[in-house]
Amino acid sequence: MSIVAAPKYLGGNFADASPGMRFGMYLPVWLPDWKKNKNLDWHQICKLGSKDRNLIQSLQDRQQAMALSDAADDVLILPAKSTAPFTTGLGNEHPLENGFSFLWPYGLPYLPGSGVKGVLRQAVRELSSGEWDIESGWDTEQRYKVKNGKLQPLSMADVLFGLESKDGGNEHFRGVLAFWDVIPEISGGRLSVEIMTPHQKHYYQDGQAPHDSGDPVPIPFLTVPPGSGFQFVITCDHARLKRIAPELTEDDQWKALMEKAFEHAFDWLGFGAKTAVGYGAMHLDDQTLDEEKQRLARRREEARKAKELEQLTASLPEDAAWLERQKACGEWKDNGSFLTAIEIFLGERANLSSDAVDILKQELDRRWKGIVKNPDAVKGKKNKPMFKERPKKIVQQILALAPEK
Repeated sequence: MSIVAAPKYLGGNFADASPGMRFGMYLPVWLPDWKKNKNLDWHQICKLGSKDRNLIQSLQDRQQAMALSDAADDVLILPAKSTAPFTTGLGNEHPLENGFSFLWPYGLPYLPGSGVKGVLRQAVRELSSGEWDIESGWDTEQRYKVKNGKLQPLSMADVLFGLESKDGGNEHFRGVLAFWDVIPEISGGRLSVEIMTPHQKHYYQDGQAPHDSGDPVPIPFLTVPPGSGFQFVITCDHARLKRIAPELTEDDQWKALMEKAFEHAFDWLGFGAKTAVGYGAMHLDDQTLDEEKQRLARRREEARKAKELEQLTASLPEDAAWLERQKACGEWKDNGSFLTAIEIFLGERANLSSDAVDILKQELDRRWKGIVKNPDAVKGKKNKPMFKERPKKIVQQILALAPEK
């Protein structure tokens, strides 16, 4: 029976540990003589519990909220689906010879933002070279100039991704784009295992003559299965981009360029490790992309309305500004919620500004015609005899708290 290389006081049940901890620290791979067990229980290693799935969803929701909290013009969100297994971090040290990248402290699989940037940069190099018969908009012309001690020419790729000078140089430039880590939504709720079988070990490692009668040893490694969701988020320093390359901010041109780079990367490059043999292939998730665009459009509309509301209430007293915000945001959906909100509002104030009184009178008359001049004329709802008394009492309270004119 294989064991975990961990102190006994931790116990032997690590089923509730994160996938990263189960694969790394608590992998039951050792036999009592500290030789490796070749028959591992991969079902236990690969499974994701409900806690892991909930944490993935929470992290994705947090990323979404953070991305949409920025100015709507400064973020690009592209959802994708994997069409092949995805793996990364195979070079990490591990008893099985092939590691895997987990995001700590959560212990969940992820694609580092630096890896996303590297793949897209390679895609831009290929598109800018002119060797691909694609109208992508990318080129290598150094049409932009910045002053870093002296005038420094930059291409579109340099502006967006940054420029690192050669060894000993000092002409660095920080790109305007930031690439976020990607936390995949794992298809089927579990990781999967792939096998690589290196041949000719006796020739490459032992120095023997090459022949076809070697004894290859299969090496398992972890992957994220096909059909998993990947949400790519890129944010842009809009102010710097507008100062350096203003035309890239017009009509979201920088987004169109990056979408072309993603398209090329999805079709020809892949993400993660072992892309040369087909791993990490993806395609754009059009359905989710439409949902993201609608969400972004709603965000823009909300930002526009918030700005208008801020301008509308800038010169109003605090109580009147609060009332205007409630009206504009639709917080008073029906007469009952309106009356409850106003009762709380009035209970917290010893007096009202004239602007607040005018707003309340207008809202009361809109709901119950003529109630401000004639409180007894209000019509109540059927089967709710007490309801018609509340507007009357509120009108009287508003008039009592109103400032004298």
